[in-house]
Amino acid sequence: MPFKKKKADRSRTRPASAEPAMLAAPAETFLGEASVLAGDLRFADDVRIEGRIEGQIHGSKSVVVAAPAEVEATIDAESVEIHGRVVGDLHIRNQTTLHKSACVEGEIHTAGIVVEPGARFRGVIVIGPDEAEPLPRLEDAAEPARTREPAPVILGDAEERDG
Repeated sequence: MPFKKKKADRSRTRPASAEPAMLAAPAETFLGEASVLAGDLRFADDVRIEGRIEGQIHGSKSVVVAAPAEVEATIDAESVEIHGRVVGDLHIRNQTTLHKSACVEGEIHTAGIVVEPGARFRGVIVIGPDEAEPLPRLEDAAEPARTREPAPVILGDAEERDG
């Protein structure tokens, strides 16, 4: 049977230095260290990036930016794990994880975030779903509660007052 289909061996697509947690669930799409891509990238499955990306990344599932990666892009995905360098805005529907080797500059809009000690970040983080109501402004807040008027202080001797 010369045309028998073999199962893909994904263990060869990961370098020996890959993070152990990433090996347990291999990405469907893998962009190696030698990859240099520019433009609008769209992925239906999980993606692991180890190369250089410029532009926009749209992922339906998880995006992993590995330690050697350099990404200058807007990332829109279900979740993201960053070990490498990212310059750009992130719009993440579920969880954002910045590992200790991460270096991120930009705005992060996410439902939840984990930042390991050692991770570097410069920018703004907005946590919560996009459809959340905005926080009330101070000008729109209700009037402060009124306090009781202080009781009058009467000086003098009690006999003089009663007498």
